[in-house]
Amino acid sequence: MTAQVHYMPQGNTLREFHRSDKWWRTIIGPLGSGKTRACLTEVLIQINGQRPDENGVRKSRIAIIRNSYPDLINTVVKDFAEVVEEAGVGTLKQTAPPTWNANYKLPDGTKVDAEILFLSFDSPADAKKARGLQLSGAYFNELKELSKENVDMVEGRVGRYPPKSQVKNARSFLIADSNAPDRDHWVARQCFDEKHGDREFFVQPGGVIKDGKEWKLNRKAENVHNLPDRYYERLAQGKKESWIRQNLANEFVYHSDGRPVHPDFSETIHVEEIEISPALPLTIGIDFGRTPAAAICQKQADGRWFVLDEICTENMSALKFGELLRDFLAKDDYRNLPFEAIGDPAGNQMAQTRDETPFDMLKQKGIRAVPAPTNDFEERTTVLDVLLTKLSEGEPAIKVHPRCKTLIRGLVGDYQFKRLQVAGERYQDKPLKNDVSHVCEALHYGLLGGGEGILTKRKSREEIEAFNEEYRRIREKSHAVFE
Repeated sequence: MTAQVHYMPQGNTLREFHRSDKWWRTIIGPLGSGKTRACLTEVLIQINGQRPDENGVRKSRIAIIRNSYPDLINTVVKDFAEVVEEAGVGTLKQTAPPTWNANYKLPDGTKVDAEILFLSFDSPADAKKARGLQLSGAYFNELKELSKENVDMVEGRVGRYPPKSQVKNARSFLIADSNAPDRDHWVARQCFDEKHGDREFFVQPGGVIKDGKEWKLNRKAENVHNLPDRYYERLAQGKKESWIRQNLANEFVYHSDGRPVHPDFSETIHVEEIEISPALPLTIGIDFGRTPAAAICQKQADGRWFVLDEICTENMSALKFGELLRDFLAKDDYRNLPFEAIGDPAGNQMAQTRDETPFDMLKQKGIRAVPAPTNDFEERTTVLDVLLTKLSEGEPAIKVHPRCKTLIRGLVGDYQFKRLQVAGERYQDKPLKNDVSHVCEALHYGLLGGGEGILTKRKSREEIEAFNEEYRRIREKSHAVFE
């Protein structure tokens, strides 16, 4: 008997998942995206692809793991039963733990001898059993629900069956699926912040996408053909914005009691490995204070903005920060690029400890900076909000490089209005000052100085024209190039 499963990956992300040869592969996707079926099918692919021993037997022992026993039985075991029922091989026993055993022939004459154990980590007996297993591979269902400690423990058991004495270079693997975790979850940190040569994350398109103020079906969503009509639209009804973003739009959100200053920022949409253009000047936004920060940007020829880098500091004077920024811009990536620097207008005030302004101190270190047109909170945040919801030839009007980790954390939601301790959902008028707020506000000033939102309704036309003419003159004088 030969196992046959009729399966077609429902989307490019799922296809890439199956094609990858990485040892550890994780699919992160919205509800209903087909990720569980893809992983269960991949388990069977791995079983059939195991290297045979000298007798032509392909031996595998796999653990399929979920956080709780009820979830294990009601979801992954049930789904697996449907897959193997179609294949017509093996026996699924409802033992403790549930186990699937299979012995069948492949067209090449080899035989498959496979065992799959279904484990949950709310069971002390299962956790104890897992610590003593010799495994060929493991599949973590809903990875974000599992502790890193347990995942690391299972990882240490993989690659130990069949033993090397029986099969040299036996295949081993780890796969996982998950809905989008919180941005500060260990899974999110591995996905975005840590580099692993033998691991790969596959982030599916969201099932819904924001269109102005409304959530609509994402035309790039995967597995839609296997879902009921209007599946995502109905799920979105009556749900909180954060729930929709995480579970339907597949966004990594920052959960807190506060309200994000920039709720339209999406890590999956706005974060990308963008390139520095040697033909374009830099625009540098600067926030002052004792924790000065800078956002290094380039405005593209088509009007889009690329945020290329960030500089974040603690307990530093503007003089020292100017030196740091000067040295940063002298690096190979930015050397010889003209730039304009725009700072918080409050930087025109004298420092408390010396008769100089922060702008004066920057100038001493070779950084000629000018004040932004305004530091009005509503005006500068609106400038960024407009870009976050705007497309330019089908592309986001602003993109942020993944190395801008503090800025991304702020825009995801850590730059927030603090909730008031009163009945109902009421928040402070100004955002919380924390380790991410400074670089977010530096970006505001850079965008303002780069020409976004210079005109304001609060000034007469004559004042606007006079202001803009003087502002352009100052900016032209402030261009600098490192040689």
